[in-house]
Amino acid sequence: MRKICYLLLLLSFPLSAQVQNWDPEPYNGDGGIRFNDDLDFYLNSYTKDEIKEMRHQVSIWRMNFDKMIRATIADIQAYSEGSNMVPRMHDFTLPEVRAGEPYHLAAHQGKVRAFMFGSISNPPARAQLPYWDKLLAKYDTSEVELFVIYGKELHPGDKKKYSAYPVPTTMEQKLKYATEFAQLTKLPVLVDGLDDKVLTAYGRVPNGAYVIDADNRLIFRGTWADSRKIEHILDYVLKWYADGKPKLRSKP
Repeated sequence: MRKICYLLLLLSFPLSAQVQNWDPEPYNGDGGIRFNDDLDFYLNSYTKDEIKEMRHQVSIWRMNFDKMIRATIADIQAYSEGSNMVPRMHDFTLPEVRAGEPYHLAAHQGKVRAFMFGSISNPPARAQLPYWDKLLAKYDTSEVELFVIYGKELHPGDKKKYSAYPVPTTMEQKLKYATEFAQLTKLPVLVDGLDDKVLTAYGRVPNGAYVIDADNRLIFRGTWADSRKIEHILDYVLKWYADGKPKLRSKP
């Protein structure tokens, strides 16, 4: 019952809570800039109208009994406690659905990279796409790369909205879902394997967000892909580089 209550609370917090509870000031970590992780379990970075729309997309009643949703909650809780991910960059090479070319994360050293996980049946990820599209238009691609990794279905087969998207059983099926997802955004869409290997390496969080610096260091991780945090981090890091990497405060 406790897990069910947590799940319902995911959709019950005001717009300002998550940003106000996060310390945006960076510090010196492992020889470079680092930002405080935002491992808040609660989904609280959306307006009431956005939350209402997300509730309409899924069956709250079904979520109470769905073993997959219960497992997802357990994964997020473990991540929020900091025990389900080694806090470093985890390299990967994944296909991009539009270009069909593989993307190798480490090979793009020299640029700041920010990415989130998402899927067709993931309402919070879908809600973030327009905001991340604006970030994509804002930054010079010679300095910043943004993309989304198509990972785990959060509400597979749920209600009319996602009834056509059960858990994919083949890579072809997952690629088909990801191609449809790519129509919702201008972001490059990479596709994780059926084994969810990359998602697992980054904590098994369906809408997690991460920032990798130009030296291939993980400098931020968040349970939810709040574009406002990502924008703040990217702006700060680019200015920090332009200013010659001035001294930062010690690790808190």
